[in-house]
This record gives sequence, C-alpha cells and structure tokens, in this order.
Amino acid sequence: MSYKEVFDSSLSLANLFHQHGITKDTRVVVMLPNIPEMIYTWLALSRLEAMIIPVNVNYKSLALRYIIDDSSAVSVIYHADNEEDVLNATNILTSLETFIGIGDCKNETTIDFMEYQDKPLFGGPYNPEDEDTNVMFYSGAATGPAKYAKYSNYQIFRNTNDFLSALMFKPEDVIFSQFPLAHFIGYIAVMNAVVNAGASLAVCNADDENDLQQTLKNAQPTYMVAEPSYLAYLNDKNDRSFLPKSLKYAVTGGGRLKKELHESFMNIYKIPVFKIYGMIEAGPILTVNTNTEKPNSIGTSLSSISIMLKKGDKMLPEEQTGEICVVSNILTKDLHKLLSDQFHDGWYHTGDLGRLDMDGYLYFVDRKSYVINVRGFDVYPEQVETVLMKHPMIRDVVVKGTPKDNYSESIQAYIIQEDGKRPMDDELITFLEKKLPRYQIPEKFIYVNHFPKSPTGKVVRQALK
Repeated sequence: MSYKEVFDSSLSLANLFHQHGITKDTRVVVMLPNIPEMIYTWLALSRLEAMIIPVNVNYKSLALRYIIDDSSAVSVIYHADNEEDVLNATNILTSLETFIGIGDCKNETTIDFMEYQDKPLFGGPYNPEDEDTNVMFYSGAATGPAKYAKYSNYQIFRNTNDFLSALMFKPEDVIFSQFPLAHFIGYIAVMNAVVNAGASLAVCNADDENDLQQTLKNAQPTYMVAEPSYLAYLNDKNDRSFLPKSLKYAVTGGGRLKKELHESFMNIYKIPVFKIYGMIEAGPILTVNTNTEKPNSIGTSLSSISIMLKKGDKMLPEEQTGEICVVSNILTKDLHKLLSDQFHDGWYHTGDLGRLDMDGYLYFVDRKSYVINVRGFDVYPEQVETVLMKHPMIRDVVVKGTPKDNYSESIQAYIIQEDGKRPMDDELITFLEKKLPRYQIPEKFIYVNHFPKSPTGKVVRQALK
C-alpha cells in the first residue's frame, strides 16, 4: 500500500471513530496485533487528537481490567481473538462507552471496525499542541506493580527524531517488525520512526511461519525489529536461508539480550544486531547501539538524554558498576509525581545497573533488585547466567537469590536443560569453578520445563520457587 492509501484509510477510520464519540483527549485502549489496522488506528487517533493507550495482546483480563480502570479509558479497540478477555475485563467496569472490534466479534454492542471502508475522509479541525498527551504506556509489571507514563506530542516527536539520528532509516528501507507495535519500541522505533523517515513497513503474524515467509519474500526487508525471544527462536532454527538476503540489520531490546544469544545469532545469520535500551517511564528510548565493534554494549545516550552511573548519590567513574541514572528535558511530569522517591538532585534512578566504558558506551549489568548478597559480596545473576549458558547441556537459565539468614542469601540456578540432557551438580560446580569465584557458584540447581513470563515476555523471577 502507498502512503496515500494508508492515510486515506486512517482518515476514513477517524470518521468512524468520531461518529462514535472519540474526539480530542478521549482515552482509547488499543489491543491489536501487528496488522495494518493497528497502523490505521494509530494514525486515526492521532488525527482526532485522542490519547492512545496501547496494550499487548497477550494481556489477560485482570491485567487489562487494571489498565482500563486506572487509565479512565472510555473506548476500547480490539481484535476478535481477544474478545473473551476484553469482555471479562470490562464486565464490572462502568466507564467504557464504546467497543470497536476487528474480526468475528460476538459482542452485540461492538461496532464493526471495517465499517470505516464506507466512510468519507475525516475533515474536522486539527489543532494539536506540543503539550497535548499523545500516548499512555503501561509497563509489563514483571518487577512490581504496573507503572504508566504519558508522553506529549513533543516528547514523542523528540524521542523519535533522536532515535532516527542514531539509527537512520532511509526512504528506500523496508522495516519488518516482529516486535509488538503496542510496545514503546514498536511505537517509537517502528511506527513513528518509519513514517517520519518515509520508509516502508512490513507486518504479519510472525507466529504463522507460512504468513511470515510470504511477507519476507514479498517485502524484502532491510531491517528486522524483533524481540530477544524471537532471535532465540531463529537461533534454534539455525537456517540462514530462513531470512531473506535483503536483510542487512536486526534491531532488538538490548537490556534483555543475553551475550550468548547475540553471538550465536550473528554467527548463524551474519547480520549485525543493533540494540535499543529504554523504559516506559523515562525516554522511553534512552540509548541506541549501532557500533558493531562494541556488540555487547547497549549504546550511547540519545541527544536529549544524559546518563550517569551512581552509587547512592556518588557519581562513579568509567568501568565501575553502578545504578543507571537519567536526566532529560523530556522526562514525563507524571514520573516526577509517581516516582518522586527515585529522583535525587534531578536524576532519575532507574533501578538498572550498568557500567560505562572509556568511550561513553553503556553496558547493562542487571536489575539492582536482582543483586544477590552472599556474605557481604554482591553477585550479579547475569554474570553467573552468562557462564552457565556456555555449558552444552543448558538451554536457558535464570539465577536468583533466596534468604539464607539475616546476613546472606543463597544462590539458586533454575535451568532448562538442552534436549533432555541433564548435567550432574558436581559437574556444573567443577565447570563454574574454572570461571567464577566460589561465592558466586549456586548452592542449588533446579530443573524446570519453562520460565514464568509476563505478557511482555520478561521472566517473572518472583514466581520461581
């Protein structure tokens, strides 16, 4: 489809939305997969100056109910595949006024999304202000209660253009996105960035291999924006021919990309992996790494972002591990109110640990809350996981601490074994002793079939027992 066809479709859709009460500042929950209608919806709501609240399609009714209620949304746009969760989420809520559905929706009060095809182009007033709210993101709540952050038109514009200064899409580029468009990376680095660059966008159901292969064949993408878990899936396929020769770069969320996964992907597919690091409440995109000579880094800060590593209120020099602290002229006002205890001297303390090298490149170490105290020594789970992942019988691993006494914690490793092969505990200890000091070696190895994950794909460590 051409840009004109996409914009015309979005204006007809804006007309449908407007007829059903969606106007300036209306709060609209959007629960759609990576389909063209998601892009039309984003553009239509932007044209109406409404507030979009994107929600991951993997959310279940309780999480969805919390978001609808907390955000004071009055409209929801959803796919038929999610209708049961939408109806269960809203059956005790009275705030919702409008349901708009795509596909074979059964709810009698749901308006058919496809009615837009018979509507004329919307021509109503359009007077957006820089400070008007554009989008409201909710976190995946993998490390605590869900947080939200509102971003204004200016903040989205600035973050998008700062991103494009670091990773320069060109009009001739085709970007394929497996990354959910409802995620802030999909919203900023895909939808907003592609349109601002005048590039092309390819989307499909990446879980349907036939649909995926047809899309890749037809689109011949130059960039693939994908979740770390999808890169792991491609590693398991171990088939260079699965991805088109046109593909030059992969882009992913760098904070969750394990070193071994990254290296394996590049060895198989011979494609550089660029990393994005951010969080919904601060940026949302903070750093980008396109430097192939520093593949393990999550990059340098965007032009409107300043990053410092601190221990308490003390600034740390290069090559020391400390908490990643951020200051920016686009940090959200809501953040200052909601998380005031995490602001010190104007700096937002993110709860992530990292280190900066001498060239100013940032490296993600771990979540501060994940650090394990072993007799006064700090143990970073990511470091232990990195070593364990090198063992040929381990497919994936999560390391966490559990209380041992008032002064120390016990290290436990939760392991998914490779193809039914299980190493002996003594063998793992011997393997680890060659690479780690004794206090960093887990006391217990626990084998599981899978890790509990949030709807956004993050491991919920609190659920590991």
